[in-house]
Amino acid sequence: MFTKEQLKAQLAEMGLKSTDTVLIHTSLRAIGPVENGVDGVIDAFCEYLSDGLFIVPTHTWGSVSPAKPVYDVRTEMPCIGIVPKVAAFRKDGIRSLHPTHSMAVFGNGAAEFAAGEELQTTPAHPNGCYGKIFDRDGCILLVGVGHQRNTYLHCVDEILGVPNRIT
Repeated sequence: MFTKEQLKAQLAEMGLKSTDTVLIHTSLRAIGPVENGVDGVIDAFCEYLSDGLFIVPTHTWGSVSPAKPVYDVRTEMPCIGIVPKVAAFRKDGIRSLHPTHSMAVFGNGAAEFAAGEELQTTPAHPNGCYGKIFDRDGCILLVGVGHQRNTYLHCVDEILGVPNRIT
């Protein structure tokens, strides 16, 4: 079983700094057992990135739709895994207000980082959180998942003007 300190040591071995901005897509199963479960994973990232930002996608595209267009940040459950489901409702984070592609943001400046997501007209708009990751020279960390789960690529598609990118 991994401890929080072991996870933090692994983040240091990767070359991450406490001031970095890191978005994680993860499979908890790929990490393995962690002391305090999902909260232990989130705590390790939050503590390690003490002067930066830790970001977890908390997408709700599976339940918010034209047929059910209401998104309530206080209750809407993410549809993409256990880490997002826990991160979305932690009191030490800020959840953005994008109706289908919200983010839970932890750390210095989290509220400012998440602000304005509800004004974005596409899931990964360059003026929203995804673009802010780029502006901050942030990192995307894939743990136990491949690029098929990397929603940041949708922002790249928008920046490049890739046609038919939203389905």
